[in-house]
Amino acid sequence: MPQPIVSYRQRRINFIPTTLHKLATATEINDLYDDSPLEDQVWQACKSLQIDAERQARIKIKENTYFLDFAIYCVQGNINLETDGDRWHSDPKQIPLDNLRHNDLGTLGWRTLRFNTPQVQEQMGEYCIPTLVENIDRLGGLR
Repeated sequence: MPQPIVSYRQRRINFIPTTLHKLATATEINDLYDDSPLEDQVWQACKSLQIDAERQARIKIKENTYFLDFAIYCVQGNINLETDGDRWHSDPKQIPLDNLRHNDLGTLGWRTLRFNTPQVQEQMGEYCIPTLVENIDRLGGLR
């Protein structure tokens, strides 16, 4: 690699699933993730608007460890931004785990936003980004 791939929040990450193309074109650590096309779309939108989001942020609460699709750190609180792939989050086995995660994060003051597949694919500029920006503003802006 001619240039190091930077982690602006100084995260220590042992492994990131990625592709050769993403490895060759990444300018920061969040560019490497290859989890889902929905997350890639949200990441590109956040990046283009200079919204400092951390992909797959690891959050430990009590005995539970969660990996958030996107963690956005604001002055007066934090946002957990989830891209809900229809198949994964409609699984009856996943619903109780999502509820536990939502409640654990909420107890610590995290605000959770969920965008589903049609919203991300068809309403990114009209709905998803304005909703995210409004929540960032209500939490005092980015930290």
